[in-house]
Amino acid sequence: MNAKKLIAAVAMFAAAGSVFAADLMPFPAMDNFQSTRTRADVRAEVLRDRDQIALAYGDIGAFEQPVTTTRTRLAVRKEAIESVRNHRSTDIDYIGS
Repeated sequence: MNAKKLIAAVAMFAAAGSVFAADLMPFPAMDNFQSTRTRADVRAEVLRDRDQIALAYGDIGAFEQPVTTTRTRLAVRKEAIESVRNHRSTDIDYIGS
């Protein structure tokens, strides 16, 4: 009984495979295809589309924000070192979970 079911299953899979195999190349042959666009054009279009998709999904990616401070890096560094030395806490209280 099991052998009959196995043979029937194999026959069904073979029939299904032959049905799908008939449609492997439904498109015309493209052996002599010549593109009218350059690689740079295609690359620019892909990058433009990728940026628009990222904006649509809210992923704005890396961008530069304008600097709005007049302090130097050295002044900020000194302040950070002083803060660590004095164990000064920030205004934001974080209670981790």
